[in-house]
Parts: sequence; C-alpha cells; structure tokens
Amino acid sequence: MLKLKKAQQNMASHCYFTHNKGRITGLFLLFVLLCGAPTFAIAKEETPNFPLNMEQLLANLSDAHQPELNDQPYPRSLEYHHQRWNVLEESLANEQVTLSIEKRPQRIIPHAVGLTEVLWAITDHERITSVHQSCRNPNYSFLANQLPDTLPTYGSEDAEIVIGMCPDLVLTTYYSSPTFKNRLTLSHIPFVEMGFFGDIASIERQISFIGKLVDAEASANHLVTTMQNSVAKIQKIVQQRSNEQPLQVLYYDRMGFVAGKNSTFDSLCNTLDIENVATQNGIKFFKQIGYETVLMWDPDIIIIPEDSGLDQLLLEQPILASSKAVRNGNIRTMPSVYLMASSQYTVASLNYLAGVLYEK
Repeated sequence: MLKLKKAQQNMASHCYFTHNKGRITGLFLLFVLLCGAPTFAIAKEETPNFPLNMEQLLANLSDAHQPELNDQPYPRSLEYHHQRWNVLEESLANEQVTLSIEKRPQRIIPHAVGLTEVLWAITDHERITSVHQSCRNPNYSFLANQLPDTLPTYGSEDAEIVIGMCPDLVLTTYYSSPTFKNRLTLSHIPFVEMGFFGDIASIERQISFIGKLVDAEASANHLVTTMQNSVAKIQKIVQQRSNEQPLQVLYYDRMGFVAGKNSTFDSLCNTLDIENVATQNGIKFFKQIGYETVLMWDPDIIIIPEDSGLDQLLLEQPILASSKAVRNGNIRTMPSVYLMASSQYTVASLNYLAGVLYEK
C-alpha cells in the first residue's frame, strides 16, 4: 500500500533518545526524572492550581473529530520531513520522504502509546485494529480507561501477532526495534516510521502528518489548533503568576537521571519561560548525577515522579539538607503519565507542570 522514496538527507540538531532497545526502554522511564527533597519535612501537596481546567483540557485533547471533506482520489503522494536519530554522531539526520498511498488505510496498528493517543483523537476508533499493551496502563497512557476491553493488544516484539491481524498500515516509531520492523518488511506489511520528537512543535508536525496519512486531516488540524490555543492560554496565565526572576527547576528520577537539552521536559521549561538547571549546566539528553551535583546546582524546585518514594530517600541524604529546594520544601511531584506524555497530551503535561510550579 505504501511506497517510500528518500529524497535528500543532511545532518541537524541533537536529540535525546538512543536507538538501542534496552536504553530506549530505560530512557522512556527516565521521562520521570529525579529530585532533591527536604531534609526537614516535605510540604503536603494538594491539588495543583492548574492554569486551565484539567478535566476540560483532557476532554478537548481526547476528541478532535471533525467532518472530513478531503475528496482527493487514491493513490495519493505525500511528502514529509523525517528526522532520524544518529546514534554514532549523537545528531539528527533530516530526510525528505515521499510516500505513495495506494488506498485509504482501514486497519491501522500503532506501535506506541503516543501514536495511539493521536489516532484515537482524530480517526474512527473502528479503524484501530490493535494497540500496544502499554496503552492499558494508566501510568503510561491517557487512554487506559477509554479503550474497550474487546480491542486486541500486543507486546513490543509481537510482530507475528501484528502480522496475523493483517493491518494495511502500521505506525512505528524511531525507537521501534529493527527486528520488529524487519519482520513487517519480510511479511509485506506496510509501515511508516515516525521521526524524532523532542518538543511540542515537533509533536504538532507529526499529528498533522498522521492526519494526512490516515485521511483525517481536518481532525488533525483541529487537534493542533486546540494544542496551540491551550499553550497560549497557559503561557498567559503563567506570566500573571510568575515573578520577574525565572524559576530554576530540576527534573530528577528514581535512577538519578536528569533531563537536559532536547528532552521533552526541557521543551516544557522553555514554553513556560523557566530555567532547566540541567540544560544550564551543559546536559544533553539524559545523564545520571549524584547528590553532590544536585546540591551544587541548587535549583529552586525539584520535580519527582509521584509515588516514587524519592521524597523519603532524599530526606535521608544529609548532603541535601542545605539545598534551597529542601530547605523551602519545594519538592513537587507529577504523575508518571504526565511526565512521559509523547502526544497531544504534552499540553496537559505543560498545564500540570505550571500548576505545581506556580501554586497560589
């Protein structure tokens, strides 16, 4: 159904995930970074004062269906800008890719939570033939409580199951394993690999492309507009709440990893006009740091995963007792599902982060 042709390639900016399967799994969990916590007492957190009503925002991001008026005949030709992670050079390769679409996809299987969340919001649910098993985990997926029990699921390496469902389109990611994609190729199952994403803008571009790919362009455009309007409203409210001096924030996870330049967390910081301490100190992608480094960087606020147990762990570290975040009780938590969002729900992550940083 799909034919791909590469047009041109050059090198571009850095990204934050590797293509190694083991490290990818770990790094996706690193989207839940670590922090320093008070050595005296952590202030009890209540429901954050979100800039936008979170329930309504999630509803708007979950359903963007619009009447589709595209009457362009098949086959169709699509061009899109694809970014590929270069492991050896730690950079992005830019490719202009041309796709020939023979017919409208009717049996679509996404190979990631984020891709499923996009499809669920813009296309008929009946066209989604199966979803990855992680889509049913509320720690990873905003759709966990929306997916019907009758919708089949599969695992990351279950290529045979995917092939057996006879999809006419599989959407893979740049971190999908080569083995999985190779088995699809050998079985003549058409798939399109989505490129690197590291910020809200790149996710918006992917949503627009997916809309064209699955013939849901009007719905995809509506979803992107919803994202952009919501971001603008969040920024306006944050400007009213914030002081002249930008907050300095660190995102720290269970394994001591922090997120630096080109991570989604860094993009959220940039959008809110706050300073990501890891990026300020030259961190690219993800890197492990010790308590001494946390103390040396001394952020105003440290973000940790909710229910991670990090607060108690860090309370026992005497070296952090004099840090600003610990002394002032500025250890804030976010649910994992918001920390790992890789779809339109990054806007909800932005709303959540703004709520915990600018509590009244």
